[in-house]
Amino acid sequence: MIKNILFKTLVCLLLFSINNLHAQDFGAQLFLGANFSQVDGDQFGGYNKLGANAGIQINRPINSEWESAFEIRYSMKGSKKVIDPEGPPTPTLDLNYHYIEVPLIVKYLGFGKVEPYGGLSIGVNVFNERNDNGFKTEEPELRKTEIGFHLGGSYAFNDRTSVDLRHSYSLFSIRDYPVIGNPPSLWGRVGWFNRLFTLGISYNLKD
Repeated sequence: MIKNILFKTLVCLLLFSINNLHAQDFGAQLFLGANFSQVDGDQFGGYNKLGANAGIQINRPINSEWESAFEIRYSMKGSKKVIDPEGPPTPTLDLNYHYIEVPLIVKYLGFGKVEPYGGLSIGVNVFNERNDNGFKTEEPELRKTEIGFHLGGSYAFNDRTSVDLRHSYSLFSIRDYPVIGNPPSLWGRVGWFNRLFTLGISYNLKD
């Protein structure tokens, strides 16, 4: 119920922002970066899955210190079991989850070159693959949509270019825990959750 309400609210905010872009003083930024991901709940720790993260951000000022923005991003997430090359042979596991995401964020501009921000996103899974020791299948229980939370900041090198670091996390489980019984929980929540850090460069398109 809460997830459906949040999903509809974010969609309405996105449509409202797009509809009013022509009447606002807005800017645009291109972003290209890398995800360092893991899946909480799959029993493998470490941000071992590397993937691309690319997209565009449209922003407009709220006042002299705050700015709102929405983005469209292609984000490659998942998890990967690290194998010790000097250890005994062991099964491998590689989870590949690709999403089209629309984050809605608010940025604080009062620190000069440093801009912290936070917000929520809607994500739609467009590709999912589970590679078990070379045997590739789809993850049948993976949910099609993801609601995520983002917290990060950027540092401006100049008027055009900034470096950006972001932490993202699933607010709701992306799939149920596959084992019957007493599955492990994280902060009282059961299931699988995308968790990742994104490091990249953004380029301001507006003069």
